Amino acid sequence: MAINYVVTKKIDKSSGSVKELYYATTKALQNKPINSNIIAQELAQRSSLQNGDAISVLTQLSDIIAEYLKQGRTVNIEGLGNFYPTITSQGVEKPEECTADKVQLSRICFKASPSFIKSVSQTRFVSLQLDNMRKVKNKAKK
Repeated sequence: MAINYVVTKKIDKSSGSVKELYYATTKALQNKPINSNIIAQELAQRSSLQNGDAISVLTQLSDIIAEYLKQGRTVNIEGLGNFYPTITSQGVEKPEECTADKVQLSRICFKASPSFIKSVSQTRFVSLQLDNMRKVKNKAKK
């Protein structure tokens, strides 16, 4: 399998002058997301779990992670990485004015473990634009 990418033009102003540079991005034409049912089927095939048991584990896992995140804890899944909550609040002029009613969850972050990053980075990349250009050229030659 490969990760599909497209080339996107971006304006770079970091050097003081304006440059148009091109970067690979994954934002377009990605395959349909993999859902819990597919992951459960894979888990069942790779382990002694039945498909229903694997679905139950995944459901319970998200509930358990959520409970620990609500306590402000970081959750480490070995081989996968860390989930952790980040918060924000309204700006106030005095520290004592920063009360709990002004605090809210900003997002749930995920930081992949080095081994997980290494595993995923061992892939190949395919340019969707170059593939399409090749197909058009081949059709034109025929």
